[in-house]
Amino acid sequence: MPGSWFGRVVFHCSQFCLRCIGWTVKSVNHNAYVMIAITGKGFFKASEIATELIISNILRIGKVNFIGDIILFLGKLSVSLTFALFSFLMLDTRKYRSAHNKISSPLFPVLVCWNPGYVVATLFFAVMEMSIDTNILSFCQNSNEHQGTSTKELLNMPLPFLLRL
Repeated sequence: MPGSWFGRVVFHCSQFCLRCIGWTVKSVNHNAYVMIAITGKGFFKASEIATELIISNILRIGKVNFIGDIILFLGKLSVSLTFALFSFLMLDTRKYRSAHNKISSPLFPVLVCWNPGYVVATLFFAVMEMSIDTNILSFCQNSNEHQGTSTKELLNMPLPFLLRL
């Protein structure tokens, strides 16, 4: 930390600017990369498109994210609890109930095994969440490009009309 007041002001201003830039990149980064994959535009243009899509379709995206978060949490919970159940069944065999290998209570080993199961499930479902976000942004982009015309209506259009799109 600099000793002079001017140095401290410059230091705090630069720290504030870096935090603002970090927050912006973190919040925009995910959706911008999805839009780069969809549209092929640069980062800043894709970020602008993603922000406009999210703002204009906030209810659609909110509903999908809310329902998706519930389903993904239940998926994480079921995968990790299945992992814990298998670890309990492995510890409940004859080998661990006898003499010198005896486990008096399998609770702690099961909890120790449940934790990596939850971590693995969280990582797997993070990929699923990214694909859900990609699909909803693709849907919103398609809806905006075709002025709300559904995909089914587009498939029923004659081929020369589709080639002009």
